[in-house]
Amino acid sequence: MRPWAAALIAAGLGSGAQAQGVCSGEVVFQCATDAPEAEREQITVCQSDARFEMVRHHLASGELRYDVPLTANGALTHYTFGWLDEETIKVELGFWDEPYAMARILHMALPWNEEEDEQRLDLPSEAWLQTADWRMPIEQELCLPQTVYADLATMELGFVDRGPVGLFFSGDEIVPTPETVGRARVQTDTTVSVYQWHRPNAATPVWRQLYDGDEVEVLAVQGAFRAVAIPIGVSECVIRPEDMGHPYNGPCATGWADQQYLQILQ
Repeated sequence: MRPWAAALIAAGLGSGAQAQGVCSGEVVFQCATDAPEAEREQITVCQSDARFEMVRHHLASGELRYDVPLTANGALTHYTFGWLDEETIKVELGFWDEPYAMARILHMALPWNEEEDEQRLDLPSEAWLQTADWRMPIEQELCLPQTVYADLATMELGFVDRGPVGLFFSGDEIVPTPETVGRARVQTDTTVSVYQWHRPNAATPVWRQLYDGDEVEVLAVQGAFRAVAIPIGVSECVIRPEDMGHPYNGPCATGWADQQYLQILQ
């Protein structure tokens, strides 16, 4: 029996909690939701190369919750990996919920045996699924601590071809030039979406919203959209002369916004 199945059964969920063939690829994450037993669901993430799929099914009936799996492209999506403390690894992986045009972030806080380089299944792990941080209020769904399993070694293989990554990431290469770099202020009566691509459609990931008065750095222009850098986790976005003519690689998050809502300041 695999470790994730043992952990789920140990939590009192029974054999029905074992992985089902509900997504394509290798299982790299699994947990049961922290809900009353009759409403409990299993979250499963499968991986094939750089593609991730997330599905959910009701533990009692096996009924799938999503008509279309949530997806993530390891080369582009939101992903962070690091130590939360000396004994815990913190991972975040962004998924795109296409039917609802919504980003969802899977968070994991995993007790880790650094010597064996593996998750400690004898200690409770934390995991939760939440809407992207620009949605208010943020929606969170927690996992049962003893049911969390993650295969980080396999998961890492999906990110070998990543490019410059912020808290959301442009799928288009962004090359700042002296002619395009500047600062802009958002002017809108509602909100302005920041897209993954400079030619968005209804299914294009939106990882953040900008509000009236927000200021951003402009990096590049493609058609009706401008590539913007947004300071998230840093105090400011500094575009240096040596950055010109080369693909932008941070430290700020990047994406594309409709230029009609951006007032150029300088």
